[in-house]
Amino acid sequence: MKMELSVQQIVEEYRVRSDQSFEQKNYQQSVDLLIKGWKEIPLPKGLYNDTYEVVKDIIDTFIIMNEYESAQSWLTHLYSSGFKRFDDGEKEFISGVIYYELGDLLISKEFFDIASRKSEGRLFEGKDTKYIKLLKG
Repeated sequence: MKMELSVQQIVEEYRVRSDQSFEQKNYQQSVDLLIKGWKEIPLPKGLYNDTYEVVKDIIDTFIIMNEYESAQSWLTHLYSSGFKRFDDGEKEFISGVIYYELGDLLISKEFFDIASRKSEGRLFEGKDTKYIKLLKG
């Protein structure tokens, strides 16, 4: 579902500004801008196409900042968005990474198992080997 053009433009402007901040390694400003864009998306947010990407960018930025608790707090939004996306296990992989870094290896392994089945292992390619080692261990 598409947002009204004016709202779409506002959200896109926040995303562009966020990308610029990210490129300058100003991660906090980048995530703050994404959150402002998120707040502009009408309810129910999960129905709109851009919602998933905005939330994923927020989580990815928190992960880069090693702010795993903050990333974890956005997982609910990740699972309640992108309803029309092909489910390749990406949500579960991201969840597995967050729980791994928070030290909850049991939950992390469960998420990695789901992600591995859905993606046939592709999501682990090029990623830190500690994640696949946990899954295989």
